[in-house]
Amino acid sequence: MNGQNWGNWDAISFFFFYVHTNDHTNDHRKHYGFEQHLVQTRDDYLLCVHRIPEVDATRSWAPPKQQIVTEGPEGLDVQDFLNEFAPVINDGQGGGRPVVLLYHGFLMSSEIWMCNIDESRNLALLLAQRGYDVWLGNARGNKYSQAHLKLSATDLAFWNFSLNEYAIYDLPDTVDYILSQTGQPHLTYIGFSQGTMQGFSSLSINTGLNKKINLFIALAPATTPAGLHHPLIDAFVKAAPSIIYLIFGRRMPLAIAMFWQRMVSPPMFVKIIDICTHFLFGWTGRNMSPAQKIVSYQHLYSATSVKSLVHWFQIIRTGQFQMFDEMPSRLPFKRVSSVTDHVPPKFPTRQIKAPIALFYGGSDSLVNIDVLLGDLPRPLAYIKKVEQWEHLDFVWANDIESLVYPDIFKLLDHFNPVNPHSSRRRSKV
Repeated sequence: MNGQNWGNWDAISFFFFYVHTNDHTNDHRKHYGFEQHLVQTRDDYLLCVHRIPEVDATRSWAPPKQQIVTEGPEGLDVQDFLNEFAPVINDGQGGGRPVVLLYHGFLMSSEIWMCNIDESRNLALLLAQRGYDVWLGNARGNKYSQAHLKLSATDLAFWNFSLNEYAIYDLPDTVDYILSQTGQPHLTYIGFSQGTMQGFSSLSINTGLNKKINLFIALAPATTPAGLHHPLIDAFVKAAPSIIYLIFGRRMPLAIAMFWQRMVSPPMFVKIIDICTHFLFGWTGRNMSPAQKIVSYQHLYSATSVKSLVHWFQIIRTGQFQMFDEMPSRLPFKRVSSVTDHVPPKFPTRQIKAPIALFYGGSDSLVNIDVLLGDLPRPLAYIKKVEQWEHLDFVWANDIESLVYPDIFKLLDHFNPVNPHSSRRRSKV
């Protein structure tokens, strides 16, 4: 894979677009080192990856809370199995900073990690402050990764990818590129929603990747969603997932959402999204502040392929975490006793060797935790449930800095610690 380091501030200006901070004159960009890289996948897509390699030595900050919260009105349940895993000791002999890669969800981009309205509530910045070399991935087809060596984004062939390609190419090629750039032997992978699907699927079919990921943290892990909240819509898409092609074509879905995102005011767009997510998923959005929604919802929709959406509906229909079915049944129902001429392979997730930590919400309709736990190897490193939380809460909820981040820091200290004697910051230029 090839890469290029772009010192382009404009391309990543979203990192510090805090429209609701108390100090509008404070330019946070100058406190962090930023880079933009291009990863060439083995099938010739060019994926943009953003990097926060260092922090200004003069930057003052208050260390985040370290205490693990196990009780509260949110309804918390923690299962800690870290004693099953030997702690890693960082003696500094390898040099460089330990690496963390964060990956976004469906119809999103790397921006989701950087649009909490308080600087101290953005996970990527907190990790950089703690001494980590932070990388933010972008899946093929989204706003930052619409380039290819031989195809244009206007070509139909460009959009001919499903979740399979994320697992086969995007994640392993991105990890290999990052490790080659940093000189580190392994990294920690933190995925949200579809980013967790990408982690589970890729680790399950790429044996060597398990040696390169020292810890996989899955936030709102989506592998086998039970379905949609509205019964008619749910029945419709389960009956024939390929009908989605007739609705959206074969390039990218929900372009109308991005159109209205630009046409209506942010407060009106928040109301539209809240209505739609409640209709489709039953979410209330009650755990996010109105100010946070105004900022976050502007970063919700980024392009992907219709084929990947069809793949998700195939998974929902079968209840199996499977690879894309190129020859799905045309029957509008599923017959358990019927003879089939082919069976799409499941992702063999029980073969994953990398340590896994799960964070999920009890009110998240996209997480089928019982099926997921049945598909994973034992022991898991850590499981935390926040009963009142929904899907998007694991990136933008109130109190995320106290309910989730301390647990993440504890896991990193165990599996991918920072050398306590190394400098976490760069000298101010």
